[in-house]
Amino acid sequence: MGEVTLNKRALLITGTIIPNSNFIMHKNTEQRRNEYYSSLQFYANNFQNDDLYFLENSSYNFSDDKEFEQLLSDKKITLLKFPVSDKFNKGKGYQEFEMLDKAVDKLADGYDSFIKITGRYKVRNLKELTDFKYDGFIADSHKKHKVVQTNVFYVSSNFYKSHLKDLFLKADDSKGLFIEKVVYEKIWSGKTNNKIKLFPRNPFIQGISGSYGGTLKRNKIKMRLRNFERFLLRVFKINQFLVEY
Repeated sequence: MGEVTLNKRALLITGTIIPNSNFIMHKNTEQRRNEYYSSLQFYANNFQNDDLYFLENSSYNFSDDKEFEQLLSDKKITLLKFPVSDKFNKGKGYQEFEMLDKAVDKLADGYDSFIKITGRYKVRNLKELTDFKYDGFIADSHKKHKVVQTNVFYVSSNFYKSHLKDLFLKADDSKGLFIEKVVYEKIWSGKTNNKIKLFPRNPFIQGISGSYGGTLKRNKIKMRLRNFERFLLRVFKINQFLVEY
């Protein structure tokens, strides 16, 4: 797919240390803080040639957390602090993409592309999954459920501004309009199909789901099958999963 242009992409690592939604099961603030702290260390150590931004939109006071401030300073991670969203009932997807829109508006002139990661998750193989430069959108789409996995994706600045900006306004968890469905509907509307790809291999994600509070660990046999499926779909130039298991 081509080599990455160093310092022309950035990692956008999203965070809400103190949850601000009815639709969150994992609410322990101290545990969440520690998960973000650990993940930021992981990404800073593995992406030393890329710029890292920690996007955070809760009432957490970083000035009272000297250890966290030291980490941001030592690892040269830029904290982008956003106000607590007043759309409590719209859900975490609404609030996350509201924050992403503001970050992309601020940063797009300086970067060709972004890697977006839900900040409490460690995508162990993210480095190899993003060893490319692509003018489009790379994420795992699922045709059966009509969702796009938004916990990790790669997107060019142009694609984000043209197709993802303002999508959060349509999200509303209270009505079942999850951001994963909103993004799917938008990108598979027929106008962007030639700029969408699946990840070449399964993202190896470690963490605890905010939505249901369980581990993200997946069955190893199913994951081997999924990797083989990725290969077949690539051969036939199909850029979303057709079956679920």
